[in-house]
Amino acid sequence: MAAPRQFSTVRVLGLAGDLVPWTGVANCSRRLNLQRGKRVRCAINPSARHLASSSNEERVFFRGTRSVRYDTTLEFQRCSDTTFPVFQQLAASGKLLDGATMPFPIEVGVRMYEIMLRSSVYDGIMQTLQRQGRVSFYCSNYGEEATSVGTAAALEPQDMIWPQYRELGMFLWRGLTPQQMADQNLGNDDDMSRGRNLQVHYCLLENNVQSVHAVLGTQIPQAPGAGYAYRLDGADRVSVAYFGDGAASEGDALTALNFAAVHRSQTLFICRNNGYSISTGVEDQYAGDGIAARGLAFDIPTVRVDGNDIVAVFKATREARRMSVADGTPVLLELMTYRVGDHTTSDDSSLYRRESGEQLASWKAAGPIPRWRAFLEAQGAWDAGREQALKEEAREEITQAIKAGEQKKRPPLRDLFADMYDKLPWHLEEQCAYMERHVRQYPDSFSISRHKGLDGPTPAVDPRMLKSGESGKQPNLSGPSERMTMVAAINEALSTALATEPRTVLFGQDVAFGGVFRCSVGLREQHGEQRVINTPVAEQAIAGFAVGLSVAGYNAIAEIQFADYIFPAFDQIVNEIAKYRYRGGADGASRITIRAPCSAVGHGSMYHSQSPESFFAHCPGLKIVVPRGPRQAKGLLLAAIRDPNPVLFFEPKILYRQRFEGPEGEVPKMDYELPLGQAEVVRAGTDVTLVGWGSQVQRLEAAADLASAEGISCEVIDLQTIIPWDADAIEQSVKKTGRLVVSHEAPITNGFGAEIVSCIQERCFLHLEAPIKRICGFDTHFPYALEEFYLPSVSRIFAAIKESVSF
Repeated sequence: MAAPRQFSTVRVLGLAGDLVPWTGVANCSRRLNLQRGKRVRCAINPSARHLASSSNEERVFFRGTRSVRYDTTLEFQRCSDTTFPVFQQLAASGKLLDGATMPFPIEVGVRMYEIMLRSSVYDGIMQTLQRQGRVSFYCSNYGEEATSVGTAAALEPQDMIWPQYRELGMFLWRGLTPQQMADQNLGNDDDMSRGRNLQVHYCLLENNVQSVHAVLGTQIPQAPGAGYAYRLDGADRVSVAYFGDGAASEGDALTALNFAAVHRSQTLFICRNNGYSISTGVEDQYAGDGIAARGLAFDIPTVRVDGNDIVAVFKATREARRMSVADGTPVLLELMTYRVGDHTTSDDSSLYRRESGEQLASWKAAGPIPRWRAFLEAQGAWDAGREQALKEEAREEITQAIKAGEQKKRPPLRDLFADMYDKLPWHLEEQCAYMERHVRQYPDSFSISRHKGLDGPTPAVDPRMLKSGESGKQPNLSGPSERMTMVAAINEALSTALATEPRTVLFGQDVAFGGVFRCSVGLREQHGEQRVINTPVAEQAIAGFAVGLSVAGYNAIAEIQFADYIFPAFDQIVNEIAKYRYRGGADGASRITIRAPCSAVGHGSMYHSQSPESFFAHCPGLKIVVPRGPRQAKGLLLAAIRDPNPVLFFEPKILYRQRFEGPEGEVPKMDYELPLGQAEVVRAGTDVTLVGWGSQVQRLEAAADLASAEGISCEVIDLQTIIPWDADAIEQSVKKTGRLVVSHEAPITNGFGAEIVSCIQERCFLHLEAPIKRICGFDTHFPYALEEFYLPSVSRIFAAIKESVSF
């Protein structure tokens, strides 16, 4: 049996020959050796083990493991049974180690040095500007320049990059200009994100670099989605996620590694381990052998690299890229470096840094710029004159860019509202028109002169843009139809979407099997095992995977098994999916549909019965749809999948197998879409307006039947789309009836019914004959044995109708 791998200590030579160890990693190596989990064998007691079979062939006992023997000896294994050397090619002195070779021409090496030096100079100027109050915040890259420049130079232009926030060198290599850098940090009208992002949150979408992610680690599970798409396409292309040792502690990082490994995503995970996450050192961040050790658990080829050695970084990245495309596998690279600067300009690292001043000086001396400069000078490719000239040139170009940027105005007021959706819905048009008027009425309260377009008259507003429910016409549904359940209608919609757009992927827990509610049964057989896929149980990674697929040009249809389980994905949905178009200046992820069974089912209790629509209705950038029956489910779902905006599609699971009589159960066989944003008058009436959505519409209709028996005529409206909602349809009805009852299963406090009541009260105050009433779930959790009392029942709605009429 192979001996277990041994630990040893990694050291980096400082200028004076001092030994400066990285914390918690192993010895340096000149050989590039990407390790995988299956190469690790931990010792067991040979005399105590036995085969489970008399066969000479070893067989695996349990699916998902590699155990081939039982053992009577109780032995607990630890990570110390394996370790990683640190791949290194260039000594701290700047001399190539014996056996090391240059992987690029010297001219490329000079360009790489110029980018690193520019990055350092730009950092210095920007920090000065922050101290002068000309920018509010800055994040430097000191001492880590090789990790971004060396990796970027080894990639190909078509590779998609998902940055964190300390990759300025990568951005410069990909084409970020000093003017673009200045405009972004100043937030002026030429900023690619339209002044919406914090400083250093660059993006180069046209050069395959996504926007910097402010929320730590959220980009990591997005990269595997794009990498999976590239594997489906057979493309010579990888998806690259940059992150640090702090972000590696996020659940997003672990779920991303697992997703990428399971689905053989062409993804490079590049961890820049600089020893600190703000003030938290790696000693408090993780136990075990660094970040690289985690790759083995997922059977991901993994390597640890001296991140201050630009030759080693380039070689490792180039080989990792080759392996990822050729073998269809993710690869993890841990680049060991050191953050010699502060975390940001809001930080003072001297208050917590564990290294002495002498050790810090040694790290600076052994950093990537001095090391690579020494090599180039030894080759006659660089000298002090060129060094000084480039520094002066870099200072001048960024200084002039800042001066030019400061002369530009900030974006116009409309950019506050633009790009929330592909087309502004009525409520944002209404808010924008209000604010355009208000700032001109109170000009002294705003910095009007700093913004473009505010010195002129109030822009004219097209009244048609302020109308709700105008997003599309109802289709002509004449033609053959079939009576079916809502499950069957959803299945048919999914199949139609997969058949009509080959670049569509349906995924989620148990989806390949057909789903726990059988909504996707048979689709894997019809449309292929690579387009209808099971996923690991990790909702945040499911949502992140959808982002990556969408960025790669695919329609992403994700299923969350129950709406109650959507909350681990809340961060991805609210901070990523909803904001993607806005922060990217009208570009980025768009065609994402997230399906989730919701609401009461009769026996679900608090973890299988929730109606979470109001949580997401509070977040701009999402559309939210809840169908009430089979005909609506098919048409609305197809519209959601094809909508150029992210859509949450909540399916009331109690309706899945209910038999629907009448037209709602007759589902056209044709491919059709029902317009999003339009309410439907289910029953016309004159005395009271009843508004609900999903399964609650049936209770409204039943209450309307009881009211009719007492001579009360109720108009029942199915909202269908929660965001954007059809306020005009309800306003028109309430101005006719003078009364309104809103009902939903979610708790009453801050439920979406409160928004409806507020808006209609403002619009219809003089038409109301009685106070508006809400009949909703109570402000408790959903109880198993008391469900009948919790639900907004027919009797409660009927009582509210009578109270409203008799007011």
